[in-house]
Amino acid sequence: FMEPIEIIINHDPVPWSAPRIGRHGTCYNKHYRLQEPIRWLIATEYTLPPIQSYVHLDFTFYFPYPQSASKKKVELMRQGKIYPTRSDLTNLQKFAEDCLKKIVIEDDRNVVQITSKKLYALNGCIKIKITPCEP
Repeated sequence: FMEPIEIIINHDPVPWSAPRIGRHGTCYNKHYRLQEPIRWLIATEYTLPPIQSYVHLDFTFYFPYPQSASKKKVELMRQGKIYPTRSDLTNLQKFAEDCLKKIVIEDDRNVVQITSKKLYALNGCIKIKITPCEP
């Protein structure tokens, strides 16, 4: 049994979005360009072979405080009384899961449980805790 693995990606959270089909039948995925640098950041932090067993993923998505927010609102955000609403939590998870594939986990089919939350922080980042499960 392995210890939980913690990875911090110093990048604003990115939601997954479906690839678009262009006029000439070309496929365009606006987040593909972002996925590669994030996968590279993960690969520099996790250098072991991908986990083959079942895993539990715990995501915390930190969004930077909006520049337009008043000091009073920023304080409420800091206390966890105001939450980010810009991105859908499910799509944030999906994008992060895709980035972990073949680097930390062999396949996202081995994910048996996910917990996640969105919070505000001074700087945007994604914290991921990967806990291997007993089969």
